[in-house]
Amino acid sequence: MAKCVVLHSTVPYSQDHDVALKNALVPLPDLFAVVGVDCEAWEEAIDWLCVESSVYCNTTSHPQESLQEVITFAEQWCELKQWDKDVRVLEI
Repeated sequence: MAKCVVLHSTVPYSQDHDVALKNALVPLPDLFAVVGVDCEAWEEAIDWLCVESSVYCNTTSHPQESLQEVITFAEQWCELKQWDKDVRVLEI
């Protein structure tokens, strides 16, 4: 699976989305970036899911950026790690 995940949220976060988030964390990406509606709450939810599962994932939220800017950020993350541009985009 992808080393970096970009979640493009189109709806506010609710706990009803936790199953989808848990699924997105398997296998665990190195970076999970969120952009879109309520992105900061989505990021916090991902952080708590990681804490509950005793795993670590770098998370970021991008409330003032476009989807393309965040995808570029994730691609640059991969480049800095000397990985292929391995970015998966999820829409919720």
